[in-house]
Amino acid sequence: METLRVELQDIGGTAWWARILTTLASQSGSVQFRFVGRVADEVRYSSSTFASPTPISPVPPEEKWAPGMTRSLEELLSDIRRDGWTQAGRASEPWSLTFERN
Repeated sequence: METLRVELQDIGGTAWWARILTTLASQSGSVQFRFVGRVADEVRYSSSTFASPTPISPVPPEEKWAPGMTRSLEELLSDIRRDGWTQAGRASEPWSLTFERN
């Protein structure tokens, strides 16, 4: 049985060069995010990116001020379900989902 976890990923946090590129390419004061589906340490799925204002404190993004967030999550979930994964759990954040597959 495999377990897949959906996570929110700061694109700029993936590598030093990604941080520079997202900073230069983004609107002033915004961060680029995407959703990823991980099995163990391996990213198997990733969504399109969306911008969110850089928070003063570590607050998760919400659709009302991070337009495109819901669309990105739906895109990822569609890919995951199409490949036969079944949802097995949910945490407090809308993207904090767990899937399983034989």
